[in-house]
Amino acid sequence: MQLGLARMVLVTLGIGCLASCAPVEPAATPVAAREGKSDGEIQREQQALERRRLRLEKQLLTELRKLHDNRQASTGAAEPAHDVEPASAGADDLMLFGGANYEVFLGCLCDEQRPDSVLNMLGEHGSHLSATSIRNKFAPYGSNHDDTSACNPAAKRPPRLVAADGKSLGLLTLNGSLKKSINVPPVTDWLARMCGE
Repeated sequence: MQLGLARMVLVTLGIGCLASCAPVEPAATPVAAREGKSDGEIQREQQALERRRLRLEKQLLTELRKLHDNRQASTGAAEPAHDVEPASAGADDLMLFGGANYEVFLGCLCDEQRPDSVLNMLGEHGSHLSATSIRNKFAPYGSNHDDTSACNPAAKRPPRLVAADGKSLGLLTLNGSLKKSINVPPVTDWLARMCGE
């Protein structure tokens, strides 16, 4: 009996030793390491995305200026200028107005370094948090359901893009069925991307 008890103690100690002497499993590796991406690779991908964003914005501005030049060449008369004009408006500025009567200045489609630019994500008109930004999904100009939103594919009164000379370039909207909507592919592609962010 004592021999059986001794064997049982030795077996128990042996199993305990096996459990405690087992090799330690390596700690979980970070997601980037598991996917085989180093910090440098992630940074290069982010830089590539930023370059692509800047290229798309430059293409957007180029196409809008072409549209303005074509409209200016085809019509000699300018529409009356809006009462609300930013103090920093320049000759090449393309300004965005929203609201039921286009009385709210929503920024300019201009150099992203400018504080009033829609492309400046830190500025009043480019922020996802501003009430006067088409990037704000909860504001009347950027939501998916407001009638005055650029991002609502069924909007009837989306924002209007106006040149500094007072000429309307058309409506900035995902609703391509509106008669005066801007249907230039780089513009609609940029808007669809921005509304989907």
